[in-house]
Amino acid sequence: MGNAKLGLGCWAFGNDNYWGAQNHKDSVKTLQAAIRGGIKHFDTARSYGNGRSEQITGQQLQKYRENVVIATKSTWLPSESVEKYLNISLNRLCTDYVDIFYIHWPETGLDFRPMMEVIEKLRDSGKIKKIGVSNFSIKDMELLRNSGNIDYYQTGYSLLWRFPEKEIIPYCTNKKIKFVSYSSLAQGILTDKFNISTRFPGDDPRNKLVFFYKDSYDRVKIFLNKFKELARSEGFSMAQLSLKWILRQPRIDTVLAGARTRKQLEENLAAESIDPDDEIMQKLSFLSDELYKNIPYRENIF
Repeated sequence: MGNAKLGLGCWAFGNDNYWGAQNHKDSVKTLQAAIRGGIKHFDTARSYGNGRSEQITGQQLQKYRENVVIATKSTWLPSESVEKYLNISLNRLCTDYVDIFYIHWPETGLDFRPMMEVIEKLRDSGKIKKIGVSNFSIKDMELLRNSGNIDYYQTGYSLLWRFPEKEIIPYCTNKKIKFVSYSSLAQGILTDKFNISTRFPGDDPRNKLVFFYKDSYDRVKIFLNKFKELARSEGFSMAQLSLKWILRQPRIDTVLAGARTRKQLEENLAAESIDPDDEIMQKLSFLSDELYKNIPYRENIF
């Protein structure tokens, strides 16, 4: 039985091309509902809407700063620019420190060690409390070991995407690195709103998710049909069971789930309070196992 907690992924508040237009009032209501509902962990990045997500998240959390965890991220930066861009993020977030600062994505041919060394110095200064990496391979993390200490690791993990279980999660457990899942609802595919037959607009980046690849599509479709039938027969939503399944996994610290409206947020929150019996969870694990064993490995869902 896991001890993970639910966190709010704030990407959609960026009102960017990935998620499309987002109503400002909906973002505010969603964040306020998250605070009322007991969410303590809020995850954003400077790239989400070119800082818009950081801004709206920080504005709403300002009154509760000492009681919440705020995480943000940056892609590679030259060492001399790290503090400058961190300060920009802190200003948007209405705070003088960030609880977790992630290096967002590894990039071939770039040396992240100088950036990591500066991040460690910023930890010493108090502007950063904990350091994380997102989407890095074990090899990538090993290269950073002499430059700084990694406290958090974040990557995609869900009923549809279990590959981190093979090497990444055991590595994190061994190194005492806390594991945070994103895309816990597989970009909305593990909800009743969308399904594998959904066709997003032609330029929507979600069309490029691995679940739509020819070598995975049919098996994902079979899984979703069986999952929908199971959820309906047991009286739960797909989103609630999807999140509950991760929350019960060992070695997971935080389960991030995005929400664009208060209604979506409240449905996600219900995952913490529902109590499906072990037989339901075992059936769900079996369905996921069958999918996991029969789709090709890739580094991430994008």
